[in-house]
Amino acid sequence: MTSTRHLPAHKEATRRADWGSYEYTARDDQGLRFVAQQKFVSFDHLGQFLAPDLEPALDDAPTEQRLPGPRGGKRDNLPWPRERSQRLHALAEIVRRWEKKMGYAETWKPWAHEQTWVRVTAAGLRALGLAWNEIAFPEDRLRLTLTSHTAQVNARRLFLARGGAEAPAHVWISEREIAVQQAAHGDDARQMHRPDGVLVLHEDGVYPIKRGGAIVGWIPMRGGQTVAIEVELTRKGRERLGEGILPSLLAHYDFAWYFCGTREVYETLVAARRDALHTAEERDRIRILLVQTPGG
Repeated sequence: MTSTRHLPAHKEATRRADWGSYEYTARDDQGLRFVAQQKFVSFDHLGQFLAPDLEPALDDAPTEQRLPGPRGGKRDNLPWPRERSQRLHALAEIVRRWEKKMGYAETWKPWAHEQTWVRVTAAGLRALGLAWNEIAFPEDRLRLTLTSHTAQVNARRLFLARGGAEAPAHVWISEREIAVQQAAHGDDARQMHRPDGVLVLHEDGVYPIKRGGAIVGWIPMRGGQTVAIEVELTRKGRERLGEGILPSLLAHYDFAWYFCGTREVYETLVAARRDALHTAEERDRIRILLVQTPGG
């Protein structure tokens, strides 16, 4: 269902003809909700989220092989582009409506050589029915790069949603949603370790236990169970992991999956899991994976 808002005629007379008038579509709601959950999202990840089957963009074809497409106007009935430049162009038209006509989003290009980022404004949060505080773009632009923690969490969400790392069908609960839930439950909940996201499984599944690169067993998962997701790009101390974070994750979630950005981070987590957890059952619930950044 779509809704249409129009300014009074005397207001429209002093503006461009289409100012303040828009259709709010299911794709608008879907995209804005994704951005609100993740706080800040690059155009590349937003374009992938809106793509059929969450397909990543392809590198651009040579100019002479590109097919011309319509310019401007509504794109709801057009296929979502696979080529990166065409996809970013189509996405820019959608986000421009969010920002300039609706007032629901704000964009920022912190680096000339990287992509634009988008966030949801207070008006956008109200339109989505989310009683959350508006979060402004960070002053430190290093937090918004293609290799930043923010970008890598968004990449993991998309990767897992496509079934990567043997992830069953699931619902993603964002870190922002977890924070709201913890705040509502008082000081005890706020002291829990907060993962970067949580999968609530819709289906049963399994994931492998590996030793030296070989699969030595499989861990079963059941629909309804929860998997805490951690994207670890910098090394935490083994004591902090073993005495606080890992026990907290095991106390509140059925499993925890770590995606490590470097070999050093990976080895530290493996050692903390080995030394701090007392049983094989506990250790098997903590899965540690080494990934490449930024693409994943």
